This record gives sequence, structure tokens and C-alpha cells, in this order.
Amino acid sequence: MRMLLPICLLVSMPALAAAPGAVERLLAENQCRDCDLADADLSGADLRDAYLTYAVFDGADLSGADMRDTFMPFVRFRNADMRCIAFDRANARGSDLSGANLVGASMVEVALPKATLSGADLGGADLTGAFLMGANLRDASLVDAVLRGADLTGAVLSGADLSGADLTDAILQAAGLSGAVFCKTVMPDGAMRDDGCP
Repeated sequence: MRMLLPICLLVSMPALAAAPGAVERLLAENQCRDCDLADADLSGADLRDAYLTYAVFDGADLSGADMRDTFMPFVRFRNADMRCIAFDRANARGSDLSGANLVGASMVEVALPKATLSGADLGGADLTGAFLMGANLRDASLVDAVLRGADLTGAVLSGADLSGADLTDAILQAAGLSGAVFCKTVMPDGAMRDDGCP
């Protein structure tokens, strides 16, 4: 199956309303517990191995940022711009990524159990080996996403668009798939599912 991956052209925008000193503290210390980083411009930032428990990134620009191996449980990323972010092996259990733009994101082996990704755009994202047990992906766009070997046990995928997604070897036990769209979707057993094609 030929996958078309998005090309990420990122344009930096000025920071809008992060709490005073929060961005500087994060960049200097690589940690920021309970920080308000809403609407901050962190595009392209190197945040590898950062400690960000309970931080708020609502509406922030994290496009192209490197957040590999970051510890960030219970963080809020509502409507954040996370295009082309490197999120590999990050621990974001219980985090809220509702409405986030994760197009082209690299999320290999990311831990997002019980996370909320409702309405998020994960088009072309690489979620190979991701841990999404009990995650809420209701109405999310997973068009052309790679979910090979991902664990979606008990995940809610109601209304999600899985057109062109690769679910080879993914675990879908007890996953809620009501109303999910399957068109040219590679299922866990390698079979193609097309019943949702227009």
C-alpha cells in the first residue's frame, strides 16, 4: 500500500498569552510542572526528555517541536498546533489533545492510555506501536495514519475516519468502532476494508 505522507511547511507565529516567564523557564530547565503555556510559540523547540506534568498547552504552536521521550501525563493540548511534532516514546497518559492538529506527527510507541484525542487530526501520523488503551478518539481523523502494532484495547473510535489507515497487527479488542469510516483501511489481519468508501 502506498502511503502519502504530508509535507510539513511550518510558519512561526508570535507567542500570544503564555504565563509570564513560563516559556523561558521551560526552555531553561526542561521542566515545567503546572505551567500555563496556552497559546505559546514553541514551534521547533527542543523539549526532549522534558518533565511537563499537568502543564497547559491549549492553542500553543508546537509544530515541528521535538518532544521525544518526554514525561507529560495529564497535560492539556486542546486545539494545539502539533503538526510534524516528534512525540516518539512520550508518556502522555490521561492527557487531553482534543481538536489538536497532529498531521504528519511522529508518535512511535507514544503512551496515550486514557488520553482524549476527540476531534484531533492525526492525518498521516505514524503511531506505530502506540499505546492507546482506553483512549477517546471519537470523531478523530486518522486518514492515512500508520497504526501498525498499536494497542487500541478499549479505545473509543466512534465516528473516526480511518480511511487509508494501516492497522496491521493492531489490537482492537473491545474498541468502540460504531460509525467509524473504513475506506482502503488495512485491518489487523492484513485484509483491506472498503465498506465505508463513497
